[in-house]
Amino acid sequence: MTYKVINNVVIKTANGDLELKKDQTVKLPEKIAQKLIDAGKIKPQTIPYELAERMAIMGENCEPDQVKPYITDFGVLVIPYNSPTKYHYWKTGGQSVCDTLKELGRCDLIEKYTHPDYVN
Repeated sequence: MTYKVINNVVIKTANGDLELKKDQTVKLPEKIAQKLIDAGKIKPQTIPYELAERMAIMGENCEPDQVKPYITDFGVLVIPYNSPTKYHYWKTGGQSVCDTLKELGRCDLIEKYTHPDYVN
């Protein structure tokens, strides 16, 4: 998972000290991250709504029985509104778009959806 550093901190590692600076974004193992969260040094990185909005289309016009996320012929991820809540990345507890792409076997699209220049 990705975290945002909210207070400078130095982590001791087997390879030496790792300095994390305020406002830096880092990926950390959950066990280490939890200790830093409890200490008030980092917080989970949330995806801004604008970015989340361009990362996937929530399928307004899906068939009633189409409840699973799918990829269009143009490589666009569609997450139907009536899909299981685990796919609702825009709600608390929903898995990330990247996890949904992995589940669909389309890891090749992850970079497309996370690249800053990507626009739906």
